Amino acid sequence: MVQALRAIAASAVVSYHVFFMLVHNAGYSLYVPEIGASGVDLFFLISGFIMVYTNFGAFGQPGAPTSFIQRRAIRIVPMYWICTTGVVALLTFVPRLFSSVEFTWTYVISSYLFLLSENSAGQIGTVLQTGWTLCFEAYFYVLFAVLLNWPRRYFLIASGAVFAAGVVLGRLVPHVPIWMTVATNPILLEFYLGAALAFLFVNGYSLPRVPAIAAVSLGIVILGVARNANLGIWNGVVCFGLPYAAILLGATSLDRIGIKVPKVLVGLGDSSYSLYLIHPFILPALGKFWLASHLSERTSPLVLGLIAFSCALFTGHLVYLLIERPTTNRISQAWRDYRSASTLRS
Repeated sequence: MVQALRAIAASAVVSYHVFFMLVHNAGYSLYVPEIGASGVDLFFLISGFIMVYTNFGAFGQPGAPTSFIQRRAIRIVPMYWICTTGVVALLTFVPRLFSSVEFTWTYVISSYLFLLSENSAGQIGTVLQTGWTLCFEAYFYVLFAVLLNWPRRYFLIASGAVFAAGVVLGRLVPHVPIWMTVATNPILLEFYLGAALAFLFVNGYSLPRVPAIAAVSLGIVILGVARNANLGIWNGVVCFGLPYAAILLGATSLDRIGIKVPKVLVGLGDSSYSLYLIHPFILPALGKFWLASHLSERTSPLVLGLIAFSCALFTGHLVYLLIERPTTNRISQAWRDYRSASTLRS
């Protein structure tokens, strides 16, 4: 069920960028609904849930923090660096593709290090369009690794205190360095919500069928109603994080009682990371081609939208099968071989 939610989260982000492409690359005049961007909020909830769920027995164990960071690095870093390098190459050799962003060493190096920075256009993020979210993921991973040294019963208290202190610091200190803003953004509380749900789930708490369906339905309704609210820095957490938490609670409860999801969603969930990273290459290229071919004048935006969305999903899954999964498997095997050899030598 969680894999299906990952597929939905990635698809939501892709749909948002499809609308963005239709307007800014293909030349259509459309309203760009912000609800698709909330897929990021669901991703953060799922990340908090999975980290606790898959490492529930590792708290306080010798070597657990190092092992956790190694696994996360093997899972996240290779594909992110590959895609970041692709954007850097385009910035270097085909700069005309970028309307306002220029190559700067600070921006590039910070991006590789999972640090937010400001580009030449004054925008805060990373070289890769979707890479900014991984800066928040990296911060959560580091904090999670540190807290793995402690008994499990302290995790929610300690992580909640750190997240809350960061948010308070961000309000009290007027000029926090850009790279530190990942620690002061309330969106981090979505990781916390996901982690708290994982503690409930592992300890046997889940909703019966009808309340679980009601939780999912309520979450969807709130998303629809609250999508245009304006609560400042808390907007994402309240309008998207909380309803997605209800959806995650209901979905995991349904999973526990044996409700199955279509295999296609599970497959898309497996490839959601590749889809998330690769679609910013696909969509603008399609939009610019469409505009240059004057197809925007003769076809409905729905046609290009469906083509772009389908191409993104197909390419993302193909990249997962041909690049992400083989690369991750090879690096994991090489690391296991290295550890085995080191153990034998010692």
